[in-house]
Amino acid sequence: MKHLSLFISLFISLQFVHISVAQKVTLEPTLDPEFVVADESVKITYEVTGTALQDLEEAWLWLWLPGNSDHETETNINPASSNPSITDKAKLIRETGPLGEVFFSIEITLTDFTNEPKDKITTVGVLIKGNDWSDGQTSDFLFETTDGFKLVFDNPKGKYGFYKSGDIIEIKAKSSAQSDIDLYIDNKLISSANGTTSLNYSHPVISDGVVHSIMGVAVNSSNESDRVLYKYSLIPNTEEVSIPDILSDGINYDPNDQSKASLVLTAPNKNFVFVIGSFNNWSIDQEYLMKKDNDQFWLEIENLQRGKEYLFQYLVDGEIRIADPYAEKISSQFDDGQIISEARYENLIPYPSVETSEAASYLQTGQTDFIWADFTPPNKEDLIIYEVLVRDFTDERTFDGVLNRLDYLESLGVNALELMPVMEFEGNISWGYNSSSMLAVDKYYGSESQLKTLINECHKRGIAVILDIVLNHQFGRNSLVRLYNQDLYGAPTPDNPWFNVTAKHDFNVGYDMNHESKYTSEYVRRVVSYWINEYNIDGYRFDLSKGFTQKNTLGNTAAWGEYDAFRVDLWKKIADFIWSIDPDNYVILEHFAENDEEKELADYGMMLWGNLNHTYISATSGGSTSLSSLYHASRGWNKPHMVGYMESHDEERQMWSLNKNGWKLNDALQRAKLGAAFFLTVPGPKMIWQFGELGYDEELNNDRLGIKPTHWEYLEDESRYSLLELYRSLVNLRTKTNYINSDYFTWNTSGWVKWITIKHPEVNFYIVGNFNRETRTTNHQFPKSGTWFNYFSGQRIEIADPNSEITLGGGQFYIYTDKEIDNYIDSNPIITLNSKIAANAPLIYPNPSCDKIQIKSVNRPSSIDVRSIAGKSILKIENLEEEQIDISSLPQGIYIITLDFESEKVIEKIIKKR
Repeated sequence: MKHLSLFISLFISLQFVHISVAQKVTLEPTLDPEFVVADESVKITYEVTGTALQDLEEAWLWLWLPGNSDHETETNINPASSNPSITDKAKLIRETGPLGEVFFSIEITLTDFTNEPKDKITTVGVLIKGNDWSDGQTSDFLFETTDGFKLVFDNPKGKYGFYKSGDIIEIKAKSSAQSDIDLYIDNKLISSANGTTSLNYSHPVISDGVVHSIMGVAVNSSNESDRVLYKYSLIPNTEEVSIPDILSDGINYDPNDQSKASLVLTAPNKNFVFVIGSFNNWSIDQEYLMKKDNDQFWLEIENLQRGKEYLFQYLVDGEIRIADPYAEKISSQFDDGQIISEARYENLIPYPSVETSEAASYLQTGQTDFIWADFTPPNKEDLIIYEVLVRDFTDERTFDGVLNRLDYLESLGVNALELMPVMEFEGNISWGYNSSSMLAVDKYYGSESQLKTLINECHKRGIAVILDIVLNHQFGRNSLVRLYNQDLYGAPTPDNPWFNVTAKHDFNVGYDMNHESKYTSEYVRRVVSYWINEYNIDGYRFDLSKGFTQKNTLGNTAAWGEYDAFRVDLWKKIADFIWSIDPDNYVILEHFAENDEEKELADYGMMLWGNLNHTYISATSGGSTSLSSLYHASRGWNKPHMVGYMESHDEERQMWSLNKNGWKLNDALQRAKLGAAFFLTVPGPKMIWQFGELGYDEELNNDRLGIKPTHWEYLEDESRYSLLELYRSLVNLRTKTNYINSDYFTWNTSGWVKWITIKHPEVNFYIVGNFNRETRTTNHQFPKSGTWFNYFSGQRIEIADPNSEITLGGGQFYIYTDKEIDNYIDSNPIITLNSKIAANAPLIYPNPSCDKIQIKSVNRPSSIDVRSIAGKSILKIENLEEEQIDISSLPQGIYIITLDFESEKVIEKIIKKR
């Protein structure tokens, strides 16, 4: 498990748990031996004298491999929750020196500690910390391993530096074995030593304004050699030149000249910026010193090859290397693990770890435009949203994996797909709420083209695409954080124009954005406009939208939810900007503020998440809990703009909770059907969290952010499939008709027996259900007497008295209509599905079957259609000549067979055995 994963899993709770961030202490350990070999012992020692850590009795080593981001060994330890054997091996020894100094040390072999092969351990990150976050911790420290003979500079550090005239560079060269060491300045020999492991030299900085090199070369007795190179220059004088009006922050391509691109970086109070990259061999070059215009640095890069990908970074004030904050593709040390080894992104350039460190940007001229299909998004109140975590939706964990399941989603009937964050996030395995580059697609899921293809294919099927987006906060690898922050990935400093030093609310994670800042406002505008213009997305779900405020409510969570005029005004401005680009774009807020604020935002045209998880769990478990808060009018809202949900990524599953409360599977599934019947028939947008329609019952909080199994095999479980059928029927009713409309809706959700009436001009609905565990007797609430039809079975009943008595078993429910309508499991009326039908109905046998099935009927069907469980047509036969069909070539599983007669369709489920 990588450093980042545990950082996130311990640091972030998207259910909103208040977290205090520990004080970070800047310390560098000593390594013995100094040259570390991965499969040999090394002693790591920290002196903590005089720091907040010196009073700790116990401390633990946290270790990660930045170049191998997804190894699975738990090398980061939280003693309160980790495996004891892992905890014990990471515990440091506390020692006191003769003068009272306090040391923590540990002796390990990296291959044993990480359970990784030697060739995977090249760069190592370490820190030490106490038993919990409040005890404090050291800053990140990175070191390289060696394999064979090695020469390094202990000083100067890094690859390049900047100095003032008159400075002295104290050069300290060290080799891993006795050798002959030579030092060169600009390829001229200036010092030598034979049979030694070190060479020191004081070098006066050459003050001519050009770039100079310091090179060390060492040769040992076995004639093995190594060299190290360092370049330096005087601190440059940045030229003040007005920036062309047509340029904006980020990478600007010239449509008339695809051999060049212009780069713009906003960096207030910074002194100079070099562009380093593959087009200049990652070197300091005066030609790549950016010009400056007030807060902005800019530079035109020429002589680029059309269509070729280049990597580059900004080197700011000679110390900070960052990717462009508006880069559309990011290269990082995380690429070399799973992304390249598993071919998750075709032809990806390996991260240039020899040349640089930290994230780099891609630059490519001559990119081709994507051709989009025409699409009109559904009305807000008609949305049935399906929330997906790409990582856990299919075993491929890719955009293509989701694409391959669109038949299933189309069959389910949903008209919107909401993707949990797909922007470049820290590491490879994540929910995505630790975004680090907001205009780049995370390559773990696939390429930009694959995401666009997924969106386009959704549109072709009438499915809108909504992106979950994180602009309340960012984490330490975000370029805008790193421009002004402590240590490598630490907290923002007071001069950061985009971020608060301290979060303004208790439930913040990562680093809190300052939405009062003009810089942040511009950043938000650039981000939200980009995904609409470049990816044709239909809306946003804004994570933690209540945090978009500078009102300080730390220590008072109730005050955070109170009406906030600044926050309301800010959201109106953001929404107006989005609608100026796309008037139909959805703006969905995860807000959870007091009702007056949410009502005002809803009336303005935004939608807001409505969490009914605990309500529906309580009701379906047998409680008399009212469901009224699902309906916007019950909250006093004028518009049906609440996105109600029974489950989301943040909540425990309804089925898991029912199982936990002692319900057996089939009974729990019946309860889930009851809940769905009183959820999907309520007007207003609704959201389904992936696999809720299959009764997914894995626990969330046993490993909150961990990978969850997909369980597509649930489709082969007849009892779970019947829940899916109910969802398909009700979801398609919502998305293919306008019957479920607040103009015609009445309901009563108090008590155990609940009912709904819908008096639409075309058809009346009456829904009644018993949420109690025991049988209950009550009176019907039919809107009128006369003939009514069971929506699922088509059974006709005559109602003489609309208020006649009814007895319902625990969990029993009915949906009636006063005219026959499609129940939308298929596009045509369903005469039967897993139920007895008339005596002259066709007989389909044997079922299950491994090769052939027989079809006996009075009349011969005009066509037969066999579909997968996801709704994809597998086998179609016109004018059946024989009384059997061959299914031997089909994979094992459940299929739906439709027999089309002149006057009706008969649909049955068949099971193909091995």
